[in-house]
Amino acid sequence: MALWDSVTNFFKDLGDFFNGKSFFEMSGYVWEELMNLGNEILVKNPTTGDYEDTWTHVSNIYTTLNTVAVTLMVLFFVYSFCKESVDLHTDLTMDRSIKLFIRLIIVTNVMSLALEWMPKFIKWAKVLTEAILGEAKFGFSFDGAEIYKAVADSSGWGALVAFLTSFLFFLFTCVCGFMVIFTILNRVIKIYMIAPFAGIALSTLAGGGQIAQVGYSYIKSFFCYVLSALLIAVVIVISTTFIDTISFESDSAIVTLVGYCIKMGAIATAVKSSDSVMQKAFGL
Repeated sequence: MALWDSVTNFFKDLGDFFNGKSFFEMSGYVWEELMNLGNEILVKNPTTGDYEDTWTHVSNIYTTLNTVAVTLMVLFFVYSFCKESVDLHTDLTMDRSIKLFIRLIIVTNVMSLALEWMPKFIKWAKVLTEAILGEAKFGFSFDGAEIYKAVADSSGWGALVAFLTSFLFFLFTCVCGFMVIFTILNRVIKIYMIAPFAGIALSTLAGGGQIAQVGYSYIKSFFCYVLSALLIAVVIVISTTFIDTISFESDSAIVTLVGYCIKMGAIATAVKSSDSVMQKAFGL
């Protein structure tokens, strides 16, 4: 009797697999877990806690590259001073000389304090992100069992069509979910990537003019990556209400699936474009 029950349950589970029930249920589970993971990563400080060891490596690389940065700063300053000295259209007055040295002093202090201030700006962005979020999380979720029920209740769905549809829906869910996660993680990785080169980039400020544009571009890029967390937080907040306005009133299972795909795609696309929106809005 027990053997018969085992065989019966095996074929029942096999039937559930090929009718798509397993893939539909996994889709709901995977999406929910990935969204929870995205929320957790977004509100973490990339310089403390679990990321402290990584930031220590970044700091060590920064210290190593600072030897090059100091040399470059002196070279850029000498270039700027010589350029002002040989300019036939202007005289190198005492006022202009004082301005050059004041700029050198400011750049020296900015370079020496850059790695100390970076975590403060990142923490500031984290606090603002948490303030924007409040208790909000990615508001769109779905139950895979409900989707399966809608498909099972619909007429005209063959076993092969139902299986392929469930598999494609599962893949789409994974792609959208991982797109959200990768975008949030990519923001952290970008901060790690550019942080060690702060000294080299900021040393160009000592040269002034067009040379200093490298330093200004670096500063704008850093704040773009740091503040993009705020834009993602806005996406999370509006997803709790805006996504619910996308409603498809239909008894058709295919329409139900399309509605879920549109909602997931809207969230993933909005998060993915957070960097470009920040750059265009603030000219970063």
